Amino acid sequence: MKTLLLIGGGHAHLHILKMLQSEPLPNVKVVLISPSVYQYYSGMISGYVENLYTLDEIRIDLRRLSQSASIQFIQDIAVLVDPAKRILYTEQSGSWSYDAISLDMGSVTAQTATPGVKEHAILVKPMDRFVHLLEKLKSAEQIVVAGGGSSGIELSLAIRASGGRKTKHVSLISTEALMLNTGHHTSLKLTNIFKQKGVRLCVGDAVTSVFSDHVCLKSGAKLQCDELIWVTGPEAPSLFAKSGLNTDDHGYMKVFPTLQSTEYTNVFGAGDCISIIGYPDLPKSGVYAVKEAPVLWSNLKAYFRGIAMKKYHPQKRSLSLLSTGNREALFLYGSMAMHGRWCWKLKRHIDKAFMDKYRV
Repeated sequence: MKTLLLIGGGHAHLHILKMLQSEPLPNVKVVLISPSVYQYYSGMISGYVENLYTLDEIRIDLRRLSQSASIQFIQDIAVLVDPAKRILYTEQSGSWSYDAISLDMGSVTAQTATPGVKEHAILVKPMDRFVHLLEKLKSAEQIVVAGGGSSGIELSLAIRASGGRKTKHVSLISTEALMLNTGHHTSLKLTNIFKQKGVRLCVGDAVTSVFSDHVCLKSGAKLQCDELIWVTGPEAPSLFAKSGLNTDDHGYMKVFPTLQSTEYTNVFGAGDCISIIGYPDLPKSGVYAVKEAPVLWSNLKAYFRGIAMKKYHPQKRSLSLLSTGNREALFLYGSMAMHGRWCWKLKRHIDKAFMDKYRV
């Protein structure tokens, strides 16, 4: 009996668990190891902040999904891989020998070494801790969100909308104009949405230090805040560097388009934690992880059968839907940008359909 270890419950591994329900791998023991019993869907977190979704609607129960796929689930943290000896070391359960291993563990929050962040900020990851800390926002009046990416945009607008009759003063700190990579038109449209919704924008600035009742910015300004949400973008997990696996300049594991490590054919990866040869600038986004999933599943089967692998080729365009609060959303596809309630209804439909696939 051979052993396949799945590390993390990201989009690609959810797909593998779903496929294993009807197509078990012959003579292969599959083990899923994840720090949390639940995998949260980041695209629905802002809806949870607005009380549009319940907690169970925005998360997948990995233990139950594993049971339905007849595989073992272990709640633990992977800390080191010894690829030469084919051993994974974890925080609590010790060591695990494997024949193949797949890493879909996402990213961690960047810039947490900024003075005062660990003591005073609410970090967006790990997600299971984050959703419970959101309770603190109910009594807060001055809220600062650090990070102008899609998560920061959605959260700041959702927090503002969640105040109801009680006005919440929300500020978003972004080092550059919002969504500038999607074009000037989209960036301007988003800026106008923030003005209409009453969220203060501090563009071209950054938090340099955090205190219990205020933050200091690079510009020299000080912002009063009862709570700070830290969502400054992705950073590579330290596991890859510690394990001596080949990484890119940012610490993400390098893989071929077959989603195999550039050094070890039995080490696979998917999602935000990898860097694909030929596509070094691929955004860290679930829309790509979802498309990687069938390729990963096919290639894991191919590895154990000793047959040819498939290659993953990222889509040139991808649909993006950003919640903007009050049951509205921004629709982005290529150079197209539209905003309104119908966009939110579309987002809700897509998000719920995705989550429903993995409910047991």
